[in-house]
Amino acid sequence: MKLVDRAKIAGDGFEPLATRLRGAGLSLMICDVQGKMIRVDRRMSDWFSMLFGNTGPVRHALEDAAKRWNSEADPKPCEMMPGVWLAPIPLSLRRGREGYSVVVIPTHDLLKSEQLVLMCQAASLDFKMTQTMLSQLPPSTESDIPRIVQLAKCLHEDHHRTEADRAAIESVGQQLGDSFEEINLLYTIIGNMTVQQEPERFVRMACEELLQTLPYRWIGVQLADDGAKLKSLAGRLIMTGVAPTAPRRVQVLARDLLNEIQIGQPCVLEPGERAEHSQFADLGPTVLAHPICADSNLMGVVVAGQRPGDQTGASSVDMKLLGAAATHMAIFLENSALYDNLNAMFLGTLEALTASIDAKDRYTCGHSRRVAHLTQLLGRAAGLDEATVSRMRITGLVHDVGKIGVPEAVLQKAGDLTPDEFEWIRRHPEMGYRILKDIPELQDVLVGVLYHHERWDGKGYPHALCGEDVPLVARIIALADAFDAMSSTRTYRSARDRDEVFREIRLNAGTQFDPELVPLFLNLDFSEYDRMVAKHRADDRIYAQHRGFAA
Repeated sequence: MKLVDRAKIAGDGFEPLATRLRGAGLSLMICDVQGKMIRVDRRMSDWFSMLFGNTGPVRHALEDAAKRWNSEADPKPCEMMPGVWLAPIPLSLRRGREGYSVVVIPTHDLLKSEQLVLMCQAASLDFKMTQTMLSQLPPSTESDIPRIVQLAKCLHEDHHRTEADRAAIESVGQQLGDSFEEINLLYTIIGNMTVQQEPERFVRMACEELLQTLPYRWIGVQLADDGAKLKSLAGRLIMTGVAPTAPRRVQVLARDLLNEIQIGQPCVLEPGERAEHSQFADLGPTVLAHPICADSNLMGVVVAGQRPGDQTGASSVDMKLLGAAATHMAIFLENSALYDNLNAMFLGTLEALTASIDAKDRYTCGHSRRVAHLTQLLGRAAGLDEATVSRMRITGLVHDVGKIGVPEAVLQKAGDLTPDEFEWIRRHPEMGYRILKDIPELQDVLVGVLYHHERWDGKGYPHALCGEDVPLVARIIALADAFDAMSSTRTYRSARDRDEVFREIRLNAGTQFDPELVPLFLNLDFSEYDRMVAKHRADDRIYAQHRGFAA
């Protein structure tokens, strides 16, 4: 008989049942249909268990009894030897009767049986002491056998029913555990599916969550070479955990796997057992792979490798969790691509709008873009998060949108402005606010548009705010705006030298500008700003030639 069959016949609940019967002065053993003993109640310190254990007299008697029971539809108790009865309870698996759970019942006749001497010798027990302890049980009489057998059968049935219930509860518990793991994984992944989340960070987070949930040593995502949808992630391998080989080798094999995997068809690779998978041997003995698909497009593949210990097989639960993560990765990456396209269109529209405003005055060509760039740099230098910095850049881009309502004659006037003309200039923050206030997507930029001409000392406009009452974004834009104004040629003066501009900014720290922002601003890298200035000057010369101005 195979070991697995013997284990099934013996069952997992043998010891608890044997203990309960032992308390009633009975012993329990399990044998197959040939009477070969599979399990026996053997407590080495227990004389009773040793007496009725796996000794020669007991084995021979059990084999003889099994032959009789095999011919009986309802096996009856039989006397194994004078004073010892065996009560069989048939054990059945799928193929029918596979063995017997045998209750050993000693009676008073055993005390005076010569067989007791042989049993004591076989078990290396002292006869007199064993006889005394048997008499103290006390043993049953032959007339007690039917009642004891019936009680033993009821106890056996009750025990196995309890074991079946316990197994069912464990199964439900395992299913609940698996469901919890899936829910927890999806909750974490979905919680990070925001438009502000960076795609690389999201994919890495999903890999880390899978690594904590699945019994694998490494998780990787190989993305397709689709620059249109995946942008900077195209062709990238993002991996967490400890892979069995170098990352470059993992990427080569992951790309091969990406080329072979089919849409909607996850797979399990077993290089150690299947020759057709041998090329992936460096990834581990068992590798799970699930395609990342969106609208019938293969965006990548998520791979899990190396189960720890001796567990080499993959479970359906593992693949289910991997598939759930792959589905949400696909949704996020697709939405991220759509968001990038919409955001690019949105920013393009804003840049076109601000360029048209700057074009009202040939001397402010590119001003809004340069202020947006400097705002972004200073926001990062101030330690703000990237999402906030991105929104500040947009604020810098549209900060002068209110100038669309200022007459061109005022914007392009070469001499000093009259009080009425200057009043037009003072109105542009509020006009910009009114233009943008009904656009839901721009609600967070309004304070920068409205207050970018406020001063630290409270002498600015339109509301004469001072100090930290001026929103941070407005203080940042005020500094960037003033720097670009002083660095550019205007109708009323030429551009100032960089050192002169820096001196002016230092001089006005604590009056016009936030004193804590000034040193951060002066330490910025202005190389990209200078390239933007050169380009805008070139554009201005072309514009002037077309309009008939002197370059």
